[in-house]
Amino acid sequence: MLCYHFSPAVSGGVERSARFARYLQEHGWTPLVVTTNRWGAPGGEYDGVLRVGELFRRRRLRAAGRGGAGTAADPSPAAGARSARRTPFLRFVEKWVLVPDKHVRWTARAFLPALGKLGRGGADAIYTTSPPASAHVLGLILKRLTGKPWIMDLRDPWTLEPLNWYLRAGGARLSLERRIERICFGSADAIVATTEEAALKYRELYPGRAGRIHWIPNGFDARELEAARSSASPGAYLEGLGEGCFVISHLGTFCRYTDTPAFPRGFLDAVKTLATQGILTSRTCRIIFAGSMNGETERLIARYDLGGLISMTGPVPHIDALRIMLRSDLLFLYDPNTEGNYYIHGKLYEYLAAGRWILGVLPAGATRALLERSGRAIAIAKDDGEEISRVLVRALRERALPPAREDFDISRYEGRHQALVLARIIEEACR
Repeated sequence: MLCYHFSPAVSGGVERSARFARYLQEHGWTPLVVTTNRWGAPGGEYDGVLRVGELFRRRRLRAAGRGGAGTAADPSPAAGARSARRTPFLRFVEKWVLVPDKHVRWTARAFLPALGKLGRGGADAIYTTSPPASAHVLGLILKRLTGKPWIMDLRDPWTLEPLNWYLRAGGARLSLERRIERICFGSADAIVATTEEAALKYRELYPGRAGRIHWIPNGFDARELEAARSSASPGAYLEGLGEGCFVISHLGTFCRYTDTPAFPRGFLDAVKTLATQGILTSRTCRIIFAGSMNGETERLIARYDLGGLISMTGPVPHIDALRIMLRSDLLFLYDPNTEGNYYIHGKLYEYLAAGRWILGVLPAGATRALLERSGRAIAIAKDDGEEISRVLVRALRERALPPAREDFDISRYEGRHQALVLARIIEEACR
């Protein structure tokens, strides 16, 4: 399993691979994870983890750019916001030299350890997950050198609604990326997308590989959720909340593009209005923003002067994120993009498993469609302060948890079930 993002890193990309590594063992597969050493060692659950360094540490690239921000891996939006301020030289390097992405510096170091493990017969199959897409390039090379079956897992669509700024700009760089994607799709024994919409689109783009393109959605871990629910400690982020305090929470980042400073302006306008009217007070309500946030976004939120109403915790351990979800009365999901046809925010599945009302400010697309199917949604197309004010007043008045829709089965998104589906895909690829 070639996973750049893995425990103990705190980011949305970690949980899917961690669940697979945890539960594949119940279906006859022992995970051997190769990841970066950037976030240290988790200690405990994962014994079969090899952590390797990355070529050209951040300080070297800073020196080359004379003060420009480093390109070392960082899952936080702060790193992406810094990228927008890089020197032209570093932007050129990121766009045209570090292809397909800056994490080729990790895959270059991971190549020999992974090849050695495969060459000694220590592994029967190769699994790569993106982002970063450079993991798939490493998988392609290892596949061609060893002949081992290779499974590509796309946590986000690769060239459909791409994440990186140089791909969103289109042109020659996007054409080059699509060529790399096409080569990888042509060699992989199985390709896994996280949304049905992305799988269908990729089958349309690569009809010759349609039979090898599968769909395994993101999800949640029922075991972790139960541990959070039964915990005696409320967690430091929930201390001081009164019995009837109404809690609104947003977990994770505000925008999937780490180079785009974004924040829910309309939501905060609504909160400010209700606070001015005395409907929301620091005694009766708490709004928790838990996740990475760049400095510009923090400053913009601070201008609202909402005092004790808002807590900005920064990144939190996953167990604490689940505790916050379970204590919340309303979970907030915000996406400032104008379209989101092929991706679903990973946190939505844990929001749904927590069983709370969800307020989504979302564009039309896959995330909004799932939220509306669940029956637990208040979905709004635009970040409109007046409309959000009405929703918040309604939520404060009603409070009752939403009933489960009979035709919506949350269990299909549970980690054990998804690992079983992946195990069958691996076994088919081996055959």
